[in-house]
Amino acid sequence: MLKLKRVEAICSSFKEKRILIYGDVIVDRYIFGSVSRISPEAPVPVVKVEREEFRPGGAGNVAANIDKLGAAGVLLGITGDDAFADELFKLKDKHNHILRTRENKTLVKTRVIGQRQQIVRIDREDEIHVTRETETRLLKQIEETDVHGIIVSDYAKGSLTPAVMEALKRKAASAGIPLVVDPKPPHYHLYKHIDGVTPNLKEAENIINKKIETDTGAAAAVKIIRDKFKSRFAIVTRGDRGITAGERGKKTFHLPAFSHEVFDVTGAGDTVVSVLVLALVSGAELREAVALSNAAASIVVEKIGTSQVTVDELRERTAFLLHRL
Repeated sequence: MLKLKRVEAICSSFKEKRILIYGDVIVDRYIFGSVSRISPEAPVPVVKVEREEFRPGGAGNVAANIDKLGAAGVLLGITGDDAFADELFKLKDKHNHILRTRENKTLVKTRVIGQRQQIVRIDREDEIHVTRETETRLLKQIEETDVHGIIVSDYAKGSLTPAVMEALKRKAASAGIPLVVDPKPPHYHLYKHIDGVTPNLKEAENIINKKIETDTGAAAAVKIIRDKFKSRFAIVTRGDRGITAGERGKKTFHLPAFSHEVFDVTGAGDTVVSVLVLALVSGAELREAVALSNAAASIVVEKIGTSQVTVDELRERTAFLLHRL
């Protein structure tokens, strides 16, 4: 069982780490307002806008999680050369290696929130086009970047190409650092021979082509997924049923979900993979890293929208959970 002394030792190493995050970079736009009436034009609520926020989403949210924990989230991806990219660069002003390209439009998800409830989401999602020139620049940046771990945050929007994935694998192998993928179905063929993979329940069911309804079924899925990708470990995030994880040569385990109140699960998977990799490169065993990830996820689902966790929040929540055991 994870001890508070171990939590402190692991978390105290975060600030020394640099994690490369490659994937689909998204701008999350939030329009917050109040709702007091239904539109006379159609049976929809009228939202009186009170404020608007931009937040890093997709791979950007993974990097934001790493940054918030005191480490350096080195973000590499592709955006358009537009006003939304301007907003993203304001949000991520350090360790930012995003390539602005004229042939693409920045990916944007706009969420309208009224009374702490999401009313509608509007997506601008033209597929990212990776030219040969852009790919060459990406490969060069991967080769030259000095980091302690790599996360692939794949939202299947076009940023991840076979050449880029192979370059990330070579980087991890040559540097002796972990490479963990948060996967999406169209790219399963790219993920073989990685350290870890972190599908959610729906993705895991897609991979094994079978419903997962019990802890036993989840444990079997972890083994199948690990074998499919020839990875060292696999973890399946199962929402309110917690996390199931397993490492090659070791027993699969389950951790229950913890949360006082769930407001929004947006970005919870980003938080899990961020804390997982940061903990692993800070000396944690897989079970310890998963426990910290589970605690972190229990915090972000209590917040509205894509959010991050601080080290102090993580310590406090872990202490609370350990006290309950």
